[in-house]
Amino acid sequence: MLFTRNNKHWGVLHFERLGFLIPGIILCVFFIAAAMAIVSSRHTAVTQTYDALNDHLHGRITFIQGAAEEFIEMGLQARLQQLISSLAADIDLISIHIVDQHDRVLASSRLADVGASWQSLQQEFQEPLIERVRSTRQLDSFHDVARQFIETYASLCAANRSDSLRVTNCGFITYRVDVKPHLQAATLALRDNSFYYLLGMAAVVLVSLGLIHVLVARRTARISSVIRMFRDGHRAARIDVERNDEISELGNSINKLLEEIEEDEKEIRDGHARLHALFDNVMESVIVINREGVIENANPATAKIFGYAPDEVIGKNVSMLMPPDVRREHDDYLARYRRTGEKRIVGTGRHVEALHKSGHSFPVELAISEMYVHGERLFTGILRDISEQVEMNRKMQQAYEELREAHTKLEETARTDNLTGVFNRGHFDMTLLTEIRRATRHSLPLSLMLVDVDYFKRYNDHYGHLQGDYCLQAIAKILQQTFLRGGEVVARYGGEEFAVILPHCGEQEAANQAQTLLSRVREKAIPHEKSGVAAHVTVSIGVVTHQPASRRPVPPEELVKAADEQLYHAKAAGRNEACHALFEPQTDSVSAVRR
Repeated sequence: MLFTRNNKHWGVLHFERLGFLIPGIILCVFFIAAAMAIVSSRHTAVTQTYDALNDHLHGRITFIQGAAEEFIEMGLQARLQQLISSLAADIDLISIHIVDQHDRVLASSRLADVGASWQSLQQEFQEPLIERVRSTRQLDSFHDVARQFIETYASLCAANRSDSLRVTNCGFITYRVDVKPHLQAATLALRDNSFYYLLGMAAVVLVSLGLIHVLVARRTARISSVIRMFRDGHRAARIDVERNDEISELGNSINKLLEEIEEDEKEIRDGHARLHALFDNVMESVIVINREGVIENANPATAKIFGYAPDEVIGKNVSMLMPPDVRREHDDYLARYRRTGEKRIVGTGRHVEALHKSGHSFPVELAISEMYVHGERLFTGILRDISEQVEMNRKMQQAYEELREAHTKLEETARTDNLTGVFNRGHFDMTLLTEIRRATRHSLPLSLMLVDVDYFKRYNDHYGHLQGDYCLQAIAKILQQTFLRGGEVVARYGGEEFAVILPHCGEQEAANQAQTLLSRVREKAIPHEKSGVAAHVTVSIGVVTHQPASRRPVPPEELVKAADEQLYHAKAAGRNEACHALFEPQTDSVSAVRR
């Protein structure tokens, strides 16, 4: 290795100074970062403690809310007080109060408060939160930062009262806990973890810095010296490899790199010849123009693409290869570029129209790059004829449109009944489940209607199955003309039975819709000599309306079962009737009302 004594001595002293400075800086940065991490961890621990405690309170008060409503409904107020007294043993509990709709304390963790009005107690209740939970029936919490406690409120309504939906009929529950025990536990755990974390990391950093200084700093100084010598022209300078480790591998890599640099210098000398050969044999047209748009060079492929030999275009403006509209755009671009220096198309590829020597235009792909030769700014354009590609893309786009149209028709066929043209059973099942969930989520009414053609088997036996198909198609058309609102779904449920889903449709409106359908079927007057009801085709209708009262969706099959029961009642009443019921999921029963 080529070193001068002075260079070697200077390099060692230089890195020895850094050997003391760098570890000190790293240690300072480490301890500052560790301190910031501890502060951040403490804030995170406090936040997580409050979040966990708040979730715990919501779960506990939800439990108390359910138990209180059950005990009050059964008149077991003593059992309710026993429950609250058992919860008073929690170490973080400050108070629990259960207040009825008359503002009287039914149960409390402090027995002295039972029977009193909550306004008269020596506890600071949050009246705005009380009014909010009474009106919204949702949990709400209050956090007192100064005294470090959390108080959670929940509504308490008398479910067995007819006016249970009135806000003034609701009592409330308050649950107050002390945050300090939880914060102290989180702080102790964080302190223990931080001490051991700092101690271990400090030891690791100190040992690592020592090893880095001994094994890396001095050896990298020698590598740096060789590189400087090579830069100064000493092409024979190489790095001595002393060990079998990563630094030695780095030295070997640098030695190889220095050898490659020598080889590259040799290759550069004949690079111009290879580049010229490439320029002459590339398949794309390569045209070099100056800032005035004059062609200074062109390769032989230009003749194949444009029909001009290179000698025919060199010295002329490149606009000769452009149709008139593109030529005007190009001239405007060059004028703007000379005036402002703004470049819009350099470095980007785009498709443009080119002009052949024969006079016809064709599409090309153009990529323009900028270069400087002896201080002169030149532009190189690479052009490729993409006529075949454009035609292929056009055919592919046409095929894609045809495929998309076929796919759309296939999807429509998959969810449509082939005979009647309305939706089939599969689409009905999916839509009913979706509408039940939507109605439950937004507390909106949902009605379901089952329609059955009366004595349809007799119709088929008398008129034939082909005429029976015509009859079903006519009934389906009446259904489609009757239910036109957005979201209403008419489907063939099976055989001669149809189903209609009516979103946002209340009890009275659904009953009116059923009567309208009965009238339109009668007005159609499809002959039915074998009907036991009339001389024409009639239908029987079963309707149920579901008004969600909870956030748990009812099973679709229960709603269908309820509608089917009303259809049975309509048939039992003599057919050509519509029976309606209000579906009540709380008792899983249907309250039937004949229409």
